[in-house]
Amino acid sequence: MHNRSNLIISFAMSCALVACASSGNDSIADATGESVSSTLHKGRTTQAEVRKVYGDPVKTSFSSNGFESWEYEFIRMQSRPTNFIPYVNLVHSGADGERKSLVIFFDKRKVVQDYTMSASKVEVSRGLITR
Repeated sequence: MHNRSNLIISFAMSCALVACASSGNDSIADATGESVSSTLHKGRTTQAEVRKVYGDPVKTSFSSNGFESWEYEFIRMQSRPTNFIPYVNLVHSGADGERKSLVIFFDKRKVVQDYTMSASKVEVSRGLITR
């Protein structure tokens, strides 16, 4: 009985350790529209200041009018409990989470012209039954 209890406790701890995953730029992990607006000031904040706060962007784009945009992204996922139940995970498993995106638009002087911050729910399903 003692060995079985140890096995169950070890399994539960293993599940807790692998239950979460994240990717992207940690600098926007806890960002909100309010926190971004207190950091970025249209017409005043420079690219150098943005890089100091948020680091390197995951994507940089240029428009035909010479403007530049930087994109930051962060995704945090948490495994569903069914992932850790043998046989049940074949029928239904996956993860739920949140995706955050910050896109900053710079003018030709390399100063913030505009920005947008968004957050959306993310769902990944596998198995015979998916939501």
